[in-house]
Amino acid sequence: MHRQLDLDTLLRIPSVDTDGEGFHISPDGRRLAFSWNKTGQWQIYLTGLEDNRPTQITEGTESSVSPRFSPDGKHLAYAQDYQGDEKFDILLVDLDSKETRNITPNTDEAILPFIRWSPDAGKIAFASNRSGKYSVYSMSSTGGGPSLLCDHSYADSDPRWSPDGKWVMFTSMTKGQDVGVFIVPAREGEPLQLGDERGILDASMPSWSPDSKRVAFASTSRGMSDIGIFDLVERKVEWLTDSGHECYDPCWSPDGLDVAYRENHEGDIAIVLHRIHGEKRAFQVEPGVHTQLVFTSNSRYLVFTFSGPSRPADLWALDLEEEEFRQLTESLPSSIDRSVFASPSVVSYESLGGRSIPALLYSPQRLLEDKALSAIIYIHGGPAAQHENDWYPEVQDLVARGLVVLAPNYRGSTGFGKELRDANRFVMGTDDLADIVAAADFLEHNRLADPGRIAVTGISYGGYLTMCALTRFPSRWAAGAALFPFLNWFTEFESEREDLQYWDRENMGDPAKNAERFREASPIFFIERVEAPVQIVAGAQDPRCPMSESVQARDALQKLGRPIDFIVYEDEGHGFRKTENRVRALKRRADFLEKHLASR
Repeated sequence: MHRQLDLDTLLRIPSVDTDGEGFHISPDGRRLAFSWNKTGQWQIYLTGLEDNRPTQITEGTESSVSPRFSPDGKHLAYAQDYQGDEKFDILLVDLDSKETRNITPNTDEAILPFIRWSPDAGKIAFASNRSGKYSVYSMSSTGGGPSLLCDHSYADSDPRWSPDGKWVMFTSMTKGQDVGVFIVPAREGEPLQLGDERGILDASMPSWSPDSKRVAFASTSRGMSDIGIFDLVERKVEWLTDSGHECYDPCWSPDGLDVAYRENHEGDIAIVLHRIHGEKRAFQVEPGVHTQLVFTSNSRYLVFTFSGPSRPADLWALDLEEEEFRQLTESLPSSIDRSVFASPSVVSYESLGGRSIPALLYSPQRLLEDKALSAIIYIHGGPAAQHENDWYPEVQDLVARGLVVLAPNYRGSTGFGKELRDANRFVMGTDDLADIVAAADFLEHNRLADPGRIAVTGISYGGYLTMCALTRFPSRWAAGAALFPFLNWFTEFESEREDLQYWDRENMGDPAKNAERFREASPIFFIERVEAPVQIVAGAQDPRCPMSESVQARDALQKLGRPIDFIVYEDEGHGFRKTENRVRALKRRADFLEKHLASR
């Protein structure tokens, strides 16, 4: 990449929101509402499907996300949090008068940003932890008190009304890393959990058929994430897919003839259009990530977001009759030559127990034979997530600086089947850490990097593994940068939300009963072993990995007389919502890593 395309420029390139529900199509199929950070903050925009001239309809210093048109098309609901605290409020804007009102004011609860109108526009369903755990509620769209729809022991999210208004379905964390889909009567009644002849299914990402009689969903119960269709009358499942590729996010066409879903090919996520009891067709703009599939009301177009190594996330439409793509938003400035971006190679390497670990490898365009290369192990968060063939401007900058970047999909990652996803249960901070160290070994053995010039970085759980690496294998690293990490399983468990505590119990154990496991997996208890320079970035409003976790590390390292570059953003939560903060932090990280790699 040309060095004149610096990180400051890259990080200011906007993108359409793909975290959750970034856009929605109006009932008449003519308009789209979407969240875009074109101003440097997430705001809601409207544009036409045919005449796509985006118009901003929200403003202010807080993030506005997850827009949803009312069924009559007159109002738009969206979610707004405050300085990244994830305590979202639900706001409604009248699209004619532009009057906006908050229908959940003065709440101290955490509302998830998944909002659903009832088909008659009279109610809104959402998930909130007002009762001490996340449960699904409905409330009048004019405001007032919410009503609990289901009371069980699981943590719930993502409610969806059936098109006939008789049912609400939602997903819940159940056992281990499994998720269940539950269906409850909209007016009261016992919940039904999706299952087949073998029992309850690990199911997620559900979608109602237009006639409200069937539910399409994704499930890993057969090993890979397959698409199934559950018949509410027969209580049976018909499987649409049975392949070696994971498939996600099924979406019904309004005429009920097709289901669209996403298919994963080692980080490239394509669109598949599957005719019920018929053929299937695959589509992709180019290699990259297609997500958030939605049909227009006439079943003519499929609207989605697409992003890739040289493209930030934008809205696109696929004309299903002509089989032609059309880009609806333009986030990448026309002055930028896409050919300067590096595309990764798919690689794999052997780790603990002979396990093969998939990864994406980014190499500088010009490998300097007379200079030993430096490298970064780039660890994704989650841990149940995947480093895909996606838009990572910060990675592109590292490569432009002449650094090799290896992004492993370590055990615990999604995209490669249930067995790999569940392989980190009760061994977090040990077996998954072995995959990170083996990534550095892979670079060394293949002469892709000088063994003394390998650094490690990650965000969230990736930040945690970064600190594990620095404490457990201190001599392996030239430097380490942890963004929004946690370091102490005990204090993290005590301070986190109940849904996160539930996941920790299912996948790490009980802090009292399994105290030794918690201690051995907590880098704070081994902080004196750190040898490499450390950088830590924290958000003061972080509800997931509280700033106090990072402060523990800062205080301990300072007491030991070890240098640490410590940065706190008072107006951020878990990650960056404001572009200016993101620019400052990631530039500082890149400079920190480059400096310490160059000094070796």
